[in-house]
Amino acid sequence: MNYIKLIFDLKETDEGDIITAFLSELNPQGFEQNELKLFAFFNEDEYDDILIKTALQPLHIQFEKLIIPHENWNAQWESNFEPIRINNELGIRANFHPPFTDCKYDIEITPKMSFGTGHHETTQMMLEYACATDFNGKDVFDFGCGTGVLAILASLKGAKTVIGIDNDPWSVENANENCMKNNCSSIEISIQDLTQINKQFDIILANINLNILLETLPILKNLLRSQGQIYLSGILYSDIPTMSKCFTELGFQLVSSKQKKDWVALHIN
Repeated sequence: MNYIKLIFDLKETDEGDIITAFLSELNPQGFEQNELKLFAFFNEDEYDDILIKTALQPLHIQFEKLIIPHENWNAQWESNFEPIRINNELGIRANFHPPFTDCKYDIEITPKMSFGTGHHETTQMMLEYACATDFNGKDVFDFGCGTGVLAILASLKGAKTVIGIDNDPWSVENANENCMKNNCSSIEISIQDLTQINKQFDIILANINLNILLETLPILKNLLRSQGQIYLSGILYSDIPTMSKCFTELGFQLVSSKQKKDWVALHIN
């Protein structure tokens, strides 16, 4: 399977966040960004030029499109992947980086085409929340698990059970590989419809996008035990009123929030 790589020249850093938000509902496989460019990746068989151009029309922005053969993907991300550190609590690296010896948790991630390396602001905020959360003995659900990095951290921090689901077969395969690399054999990662989950959880992690969160939050509420906690991201700062209205109507309360650039993460219960 080949991949489509879209390349955007950025006039300013925040422009990348806006483009990412516009494309996040079209099933991208991942994003990379530096100071000058944003790269968006899609499965070739799911890519639709018309949908992409329609979604980006309000931004009046041009982009370059490349086709990347499957076998070249590792070379693409290896050339750009940099280790991530969350204080002295967590280090995330690829297998060609030396281990973090001065962090409490050292996680090795091979992202391939999955979202969740820790580089994007939403993942960083979710990881910050996870670093400060007590997972010991808890049942945890990672909704839209991507690389599995949040599920892995929860497991390393003592979670009793961790279940992760994603709708992309490549992400599920990748997440299972990453779980094995980090000796987290008790994590269950699969493709599964949210409505098929028949277990309740103490902690739910969901780093997806606004529309999916609005659609699924009532279901997530039913999966949450009494006194349970939900951590959400994939939300723009401008979306907070819409998201707040939804979780307030469902009886949730906002515990805290984080913001990086235009993105926010929310802790609700």
